[in-house]
Amino acid sequence: MYRLSSPLGVVRGIGPKLLETLQTAGCQTVLDLLLQLPLRYEDRSQFFAISDAPQDTLLTLKAKVLKLSTFYKNRRPITTAKIADDSGSLNLMWFNNSFVKQTLKVGQEYFFSGKINDRGSMVQPTFEKISDNTIHTNRLVPIYSSVLKMKQGSLRRILMEITQQLVIGKDQVSDLAEKLHPVPNISQALTELHFPSEEDRVVVARERLALEELLALINHSLQLKEQWESLTSAEAIETRPPLIPKGLPYELTGTQNRCLTEILADLKKKIPMNRILIGDVGAGKTIVAGIACWQTVLDGKYAVIVAPTQILAQQHFVTLQGIFPKLPITLISGKEKKFELDKPQLFVGTHALINKLDKIKPGLLVYDEQHRFGVKQRSEALRLKPFPHVLTMTATPIPRTLLLTIFSHLSVSVIDELPKNRVPTKTWVLPEPKRADMYQWIANQVKAAGPGQFQTLVICPFIDLSHSAALENVASTKEKFEQVKKFFGKKAKVDLLHGRLSNKEKDRVISDLFAKKIDILVTTPIVEVGIDLPQASAIIIESAERFGLASLHQLRGRVGRAGQQGFCMLFSESKGRIVKNRLQQFSQITNGQQLAELDLKNRGAGDIFGVEQSGFGDLQFASWTNFELISVAQKVLPKLNKDWKPIFTFESEKSKELLAN
Repeated sequence: MYRLSSPLGVVRGIGPKLLETLQTAGCQTVLDLLLQLPLRYEDRSQFFAISDAPQDTLLTLKAKVLKLSTFYKNRRPITTAKIADDSGSLNLMWFNNSFVKQTLKVGQEYFFSGKINDRGSMVQPTFEKISDNTIHTNRLVPIYSSVLKMKQGSLRRILMEITQQLVIGKDQVSDLAEKLHPVPNISQALTELHFPSEEDRVVVARERLALEELLALINHSLQLKEQWESLTSAEAIETRPPLIPKGLPYELTGTQNRCLTEILADLKKKIPMNRILIGDVGAGKTIVAGIACWQTVLDGKYAVIVAPTQILAQQHFVTLQGIFPKLPITLISGKEKKFELDKPQLFVGTHALINKLDKIKPGLLVYDEQHRFGVKQRSEALRLKPFPHVLTMTATPIPRTLLLTIFSHLSVSVIDELPKNRVPTKTWVLPEPKRADMYQWIANQVKAAGPGQFQTLVICPFIDLSHSAALENVASTKEKFEQVKKFFGKKAKVDLLHGRLSNKEKDRVISDLFAKKIDILVTTPIVEVGIDLPQASAIIIESAERFGLASLHQLRGRVGRAGQQGFCMLFSESKGRIVKNRLQQFSQITNGQQLAELDLKNRGAGDIFGVEQSGFGDLQFASWTNFELISVAQKVLPKLNKDWKPIFTFESEKSKELLAN
């Protein structure tokens, strides 16, 4: 008898050498091996009499061995056999396979699976003794990856041994899910996944593992929330009237007020806040976070806003100075070695500021676009004492299924309405022949509006042309800059901005941009989180197929921010139907949440957040888009006994990442 936790060394058929091979592949326990699911299945269940057997069809015969012999050709053994049933006979042949002669016995019946060729014989067939529970023939047969470096037949025999002797206690999950979404118990599911009785059972069995995975994920997230709430060393921040400072440049929207109320309520608690503020580009997240920082400083504590780029940090610094003229604000860059802690104030900076948190000891720590920071950087806050309240801002819309699973340890505030003066940006997917007409239209707009009054951003994925054949058509900023400059000549002032420019040159370009000395800026996606340019009216996105819908939406949100009509033009070299459909959908949908759901469905969670930075990519068994099963998991989890333990676990680094979110 085996349990899921049994070491593989106790399994019959696994000797020391094979055990070492399996352990090298990462398989230590029975569960580890059972989770090495088949890549596919071969349908060897079609049973025929020899006389009725069609050619070139995978089938199984039940026949007796009449003759068996071996001869050599070029020193290679070739084994032949003649088999027969009541309807006829058939010749079989195996190359370089001594196992056949050692195993087959003349006069005995076997199952033979394979394809009959045009010569009326079967080459390299699989065979085994007649049985009601076969492994290699007369059924749906699992085909595995070669990663385990085992022969298919040997692996199937060991897995059959395990599934037949597997002992698992009462399955609470399948019992509780019975009325909501019936699934087999875990033992049945694992057996069906390796040795399915019917093709449809594979899908149902996989759903059982998917449900287990979702339960483990949500349970893990709840444990993180409990762990966070146990960090009771945060200092409560008392808010003071007026909650919203007088003289703001515009009135807050209803959802901004709601989000601010939620944040200020958290700040009053000694349990540290761990809240995410979600809102489209231009929705007004910065002013909401700014008010929270203002209240923190009024209460005699330090506040910190950490931005992913120096450009965005400078933007926040300038913006917040304009909104809160009486709030002491200090901009920290990587160059500053010393800074004063003489009075409560707001510090704004990049990742360089993270290294100074232990000295500042902030009451409130705000991350802007936190997924652009590494796990190690975000985890710095976990070591601070007293513990800060943490607010994360993101313009990346998060699909509801993710909010219910990997983000369920966070409190969520959503700004889902734009300021009253914003109008939806008009979007088109343009063919290359329309480029010249579009450039001329921009030139006309620049002429009509005056210098610097109709600014256009041209976004390219790369700085230089790629030398890879697969990426040779992907636009680069340097090449595009020369093309745009040549077309417009004296009709418009064209400039270039990318990450490899010197800091001095970057500052010069940005200064000219805000001074309205530039009409067209050719740049990289640095503007996605880097430049708040209210007077930008148009954006051209080159090689648009290289971006996810969420990234395209953030780029589009960079124009039309001062209430003027915004325009977004997409170009793509891709001829694929899927890409064309995806870009057309983007051109017709302005709701970021809808686009995030589409991105999740089409490209996966890792694409929305960046796989390397986020650490959660694709699930192994479940799907982020299966809202029904996620809903079942949420209903089942609270009803499970306290002694329930999921069969899936999560790595400590991923736990650290999620807690740091």
